[in-house]
This record gives sequence, structure tokens and C-alpha cells, in this order.
Amino acid sequence: MNGPTESLYPNITLNDVQLAAVYYPILINAAKHKHCITYGELVEKAKKEHPDKPAVQNAIATSAGRKLDVVSLFTSERALPNVTSLVISKQNGECGSRFIESHDPEKERDRVYQYNWEEVSIEFDFYIEDAVKNTTQRKKITREAALKSMSKYYLENKQSYPPSIKEKREEIIALLMEGIEVEECFKQVISA
Repeated sequence: MNGPTESLYPNITLNDVQLAAVYYPILINAAKHKHCITYGELVEKAKKEHPDKPAVQNAIATSAGRKLDVVSLFTSERALPNVTSLVISKQNGECGSRFIESHDPEKERDRVYQYNWEEVSIEFDFYIEDAVKNTTQRKKITREAALKSMSKYYLENKQSYPPSIKEKREEIIALLMEGIEVEECFKQVISA
């Protein structure tokens, strides 16, 4: 199966691109060692490796899919194995549902493990450099503004969401503060 050549998420942000650039080498290292990594482990490893980068320090596992989508676009456009197949959910030990819709995770991981990623690293750097130039940064908002936006949207749409969405409150607030539209934030936490 081939993956999509368009982003699953509308409006890729500068933050998405910057974090994709940090996550990619971690994924390549996992590929070399032939092992998978959870979304949470990916984010924590990035934080340890880049303590001086605020975007990395503010990253959360819930929004990692957006960042991995940038990596998926890169691999798809070049007909490379999708290295994001190595990122799995802690709960079910498998890739996210969006990945599974377009790939067979086990077959893709086999392709990833067999591929020589050394040849691609410089090309990925150029891809990120170009993506940064072509991406506009979203306007971040304060926690107070995020709370207002979340509350208003929830009250207008609460019949569309399960009661358990309340447990995702802090994740929604963090996404909103990144400048992601409120409807997209709710969709992301539901699908995570």
C-alpha cells in the first residue's frame, strides 16, 4: 500500500515542521536498531536531546501525529518506506488508525528495517529547510483565550463528543495554545 501524498491535517504549521525535523533522526535511530517507539517515548526522547528548544519542550504526545505527518509526506513523495510506522500507541501497541487506513504496519516496518536510511538524511534536511520557508507560523494564544475557545466550542458541540472528552481538557488547551483551530483540536484528541 502507498500512503497519501497530501497531509492528513489541514495547514501544516511551522511547529509541525520543526518537530518533524527533531523526530526524524530519532525514528531513523529506531529503524537502525529495529525497534518501535511509543508517541510518548518519542516526545520524551526529543525533549532530552533538545533541552534548549522551546518548541520541543512544549511538545505533547497527542499532537505528535501532526508532526509525523510531515515525515510521512517526505517518505511518500519519494516512494520510501514510511518510517513513522515505528511509532505506536502505548495502549494498543500499534500505529494510529489514520496510519492503518493507508498502510499495513507490519509490512511497512519490515521495509523500514531493510532500508539504508543513511542515503536519505541530507535529502530530509533540504526538505525541512524548504518546508520551513513555505510554512507560516500560527498565531499562538494565551491559556485564558484557549480556555474560552474550548469552552465555547464544547458547549455548542457537546452532543457530538463522548463525556470522556472532559479528560482530554489539558491536551485540548495545549493544542489550542499552539494555534490549532478548536475543531481540529477536538478531532485530534478523540483520534489519539
